[in-house]
Amino acid sequence: MPEPDARARLTRHYRWLLLTYPRSYRRRRGAEIVTTLLDAAPVDRAWPTRAEVVDLLTGGLRFRFRVWGAAGIVGVICAATVTAVALGALGGYLGWQTAQPLPSNADALRMVEPALPPGTSAEPQRWDFIYDDNPEYTDPRWVYLIGGTDEYRAGKVFFQFTYPNDRPVRHLVDGAEQRMRAAGWRPAIMNLSGCCPESAVYRDGWLVEVFSEGALDGSHNGLQVAVSRTTPAAVLPLTTAGLLAGAAAGWLMAAWAFRRIQAATPTRRALTVVVAGVGLLALFPATALSALALVASYFAPHQPAEPAWIGYTFMLFRPLAYLGAAAVVGGLLITALPGHRHRRRVAG
Repeated sequence: MPEPDARARLTRHYRWLLLTYPRSYRRRRGAEIVTTLLDAAPVDRAWPTRAEVVDLLTGGLRFRFRVWGAAGIVGVICAATVTAVALGALGGYLGWQTAQPLPSNADALRMVEPALPPGTSAEPQRWDFIYDDNPEYTDPRWVYLIGGTDEYRAGKVFFQFTYPNDRPVRHLVDGAEQRMRAAGWRPAIMNLSGCCPESAVYRDGWLVEVFSEGALDGSHNGLQVAVSRTTPAAVLPLTTAGLLAGAAAGWLMAAWAFRRIQAATPTRRALTVVVAGVGLLALFPATALSALALVASYFAPHQPAEPAWIGYTFMLFRPLAYLGAAAVVGGLLITALPGHRHRRRVAG
């Protein structure tokens, strides 16, 4: 290969590697770095060395993640946390879309038969969705989509019974749990205290819950036996991938905005901080609730009490999340739009 072609090819490879650095840094230092590397390289070399590749890639990434000052560090940590929880919740949501369909009525009855109170019968009821607003609510759909709900439920096939309140409900729940375990089901939870004892067992991707519904009237209590899904295998890997990708993306986004506002006018800098800060604050309730659900999902995979995205469906938290996301995007747009730059005086 002729030397000019080798030199041009090496220059092109150096410039590709420099893409890991922010554009502003490349404009200031890119030509200098490429010239320095070319001067140190043999005239017939067409590829960067492994050490040069590693140094340029790690240096560029380190520069993109770099922030300074207490305010800058706090800001990027907040942004990284919010984005990590949001994408972790999205990963959990996508994982739940792989869940198996609910069993037929006949299959569900066979599953729960050991748990049914002896001598009783009931017609199954079905909630044929993965997670959704409580179907017993009669509000228009748009109310849930905009305002959220406090009754976000898992899909299930369930049986409801009534029994005289002179029979201790904990005995019914305990007996059902023992019969299910004898049939080969594994215990998930057991709580026989309080007004509404409950138990749950799982097997082969199914969760069977037996719990008291409390007093129905002065002389009768309610009991429910329900079949729902355990957490699909794809949920935790996708949740983890979302958390890691969200943390990195949130940090990079906030670090980019931080570098941009350093050169912006004081007015634009203050406007960006206020708008984005209000957005992060509005996102806090949904983020906090979903963060708790995310943590719980790693410790109780067989009984998903709440889905990871519950914070973004909860009443009032959902509209706040809409407003918060819009404000954060608005802050980024203010930062990204071209405008007057603040000229800093350099001493000396």
